[in-house]
Amino acid sequence: MKISTHIFDLLREHDCVIIPDFGAFVTRNVSAKISSDGSKIFPPKKEVSFNKNLVKNDGLLINNISSKEQVSYELAEEKVTNWVRRTNKKIQKQQYIEIKNIGSISLESNKYIFVPNQNIILLKSSYGFGSMDSSEIIRTQKNVNNPYLKYAAIFIICLSLAGLFTKNYFDNVSEFNEASYAQANLEIERKIQKATFNINTSLPTVKLPVRKQYGNFHIIAGSFRLQENSLKLISQLKEKGFIEARQVGVNKFGLLQVAYNSYDTVEEARLALSNIRINEDTSAWLLIKN
Repeated sequence: MKISTHIFDLLREHDCVIIPDFGAFVTRNVSAKISSDGSKIFPPKKEVSFNKNLVKNDGLLINNISSKEQVSYELAEEKVTNWVRRTNKKIQKQQYIEIKNIGSISLESNKYIFVPNQNIILLKSSYGFGSMDSSEIIRTQKNVNNPYLKYAAIFIICLSLAGLFTKNYFDNVSEFNEASYAQANLEIERKIQKATFNINTSLPTVKLPVRKQYGNFHIIAGSFRLQENSLKLISQLKEKGFIEARQVGVNKFGLLQVAYNSYDTVEEARLALSNIRINEDTSAWLLIKN
């Protein structure tokens, strides 16, 4: 399987796919929109961009290749290294390269210009949807002189008025009940406040251990084969202020995954991930784990 195919498959599941020592493809969700001339409606999609500065290996691409092709991690890493070497040579020589199903990268004045493939669909919920024509609806009004329609209109108006009066009646009853309940509660509270409670026997203090629950969205700082290396990173993160840093389990390749923190919602996790990439580590990535 080609490297570009692995990248494409991962972009459908993840927001960022890093190619070590080359760059990263980053996606963001774009809502459905109407063309500027109002003639077409475009479905929601995932928009792809390229970041040349994200080059640190986070293990995502290599682990995927190792799993899908059933090869060792080292062999998968070598395949990616060879692909990066060939791609860089081609870009330097031709100033342009096409990555299948993803887009093209050109080199202009030592700057990398990425043009995404507009025909691909990365957002699963938009599979099978294409752009739709949006035509203006012209309504014509005709004068209809039918006595039965007049009677029907009068009947509908009467039903509406009856419903309105009924609603007002029940609203008044509801307000009266609520006021009565409030008055009764005040009387009960007044009597309770006058009462005197005398408890002579002191009750023992019981401490129950409460296990802290973590969210399903984890920002990964690194993956390690050795326990001591993961513990060392956790200690370093806590010294930096990430007091919730911890291990979030072992992936299917036997690597211990260490997270900066875990969050209950994907919105919180993405916001925190953005801040961490700016202030701490550009290769941090988001793991969704139930």
